[in-house]
Amino acid sequence: MTTIFRQGTACISLLILMGCQTTPKTDIKPVQKPPAPCWLQSPVSQNQVGFIGTAAPLSATQYGSIIASRQRALTSLITHYKLPLIELETNKVTHIASKITLNNGKEVYFSEPYSTADTLYSYASTTPIKTNEQCNEIQCNFVQCQPSWLCQGTQNSVIGVSYYTAFSHQKLPMSAQNAKTLAGYLAQARVNMNEQLSESFKIDDQADKQHAFKLSRQGDVTASKFENQLLMTNSCNYGSTLFANYQFSEKVTPAMRTINWRDKQLFEGKSVVLGNFGENGTIAPDNLLSSAIKYAIRDALVELAKVKGVEVSSNSTLVQNNGRYYLSHAHYSIKQTVSGRLLDIQINYKDGLPNVYVWLLEER
Repeated sequence: MTTIFRQGTACISLLILMGCQTTPKTDIKPVQKPPAPCWLQSPVSQNQVGFIGTAAPLSATQYGSIIASRQRALTSLITHYKLPLIELETNKVTHIASKITLNNGKEVYFSEPYSTADTLYSYASTTPIKTNEQCNEIQCNFVQCQPSWLCQGTQNSVIGVSYYTAFSHQKLPMSAQNAKTLAGYLAQARVNMNEQLSESFKIDDQADKQHAFKLSRQGDVTASKFENQLLMTNSCNYGSTLFANYQFSEKVTPAMRTINWRDKQLFEGKSVVLGNFGENGTIAPDNLLSSAIKYAIRDALVELAKVKGVEVSSNSTLVQNNGRYYLSHAHYSIKQTVSGRLLDIQINYKDGLPNVYVWLLEER
C-alpha cells in the first residue's frame, strides 16, 4: 500500500555563521602563552570599538610591517563606517604617528604594534586607546560554553573559524572571510533534498530478532549572497584553531544564559533542531573544521525544512517465509526556503576526528 500526504509549507529567514581546518586532538590542550594586549582577543568593548590589522613580522622595506598592519586595520575601520577614499586615507599612515585625521575630520588612533613569531598586529580606533592592559590567551571551551558568546544564540552575530593559512598573518582575516561565507550560506537557505528511509524487522522460528535501518540523502542546500559588514568583537583559541565572534552592529549583545539544548525541542515557541557531522566517523573531504561545521549546519537546515513541510510516499511489505519478516520503505521530498538562529556549537573528538553538533532555532 502506498500513501502520499503533504504537511504545511512556509518560509523562514535566518542569520548565522563560520570557517577552517580540523585541529588534531593533541592540539586541544591549552598551551600557556605570555599575556598579550587585551584588544587582541577583545577588540570591541562597551567603551571602545576597534579594528585589528595583521602583517608578516618581517618586511623587505623598513617599517613595512607596521605600516601594512596599520593600513589594514584602518581599511577595516573605513569599510565598517562606510567612509570613502580608502586608498587616499591609508596613504596617511606612517610607522611614527599614533594618530591621523581623515578627510571628514574624524581622528583615528593606532596602538603600539604587538608581534609574535609569525604575525604583527596593529589596532585602530576612532577613540583614544587609553590602556595597554595585558590579558592571558582565552581558550574556547564548548562543553562549558566559555567564552559565553560561543553559545549566546543572538540574531546579530556569526562565528568565523580559521586554522593554519599559507601565511600565518592571514589567519585572522581568513576567519572574517569564512564568517561572511557561512553567514551568506545560512542567511537564507534553499533546501532541495530527497531522503530514502528503509527499515526491516524479522523474527524467525527460534524467536531470534533481526532489525536493520538505513537512511540515505540526496540533494543540496544552497545559500544566498551575504553583503553586510561584519565587526569582530571577540576571539578565542581551540588548540591551533581560531574562533572569532562577528556582529552586524556595534552594539555588544549580552550573552544568553547557558542552556542544555539536547533537552529542548521548543524555545520561545519555535522549533529547536540538532545538526551533526562526524558522529559516524565521517570526515570532511578537505579535512577542515569549517567544513565539518558547515555540514552540521546543512544537516540542521534539512531538519528545519522538514519541520516546515515534506511530501512523503511510503510502502510496506509483509513476508511470511520460515518466520515473520516486515519491510518498510519511505521516500521524503523536501523543498523549502528556511532560516534559523545558531544557538550552540559543541565539538568533541573521537579517535582524533571532530564530531560537530549544532543547534538551530527556527526563524519565521
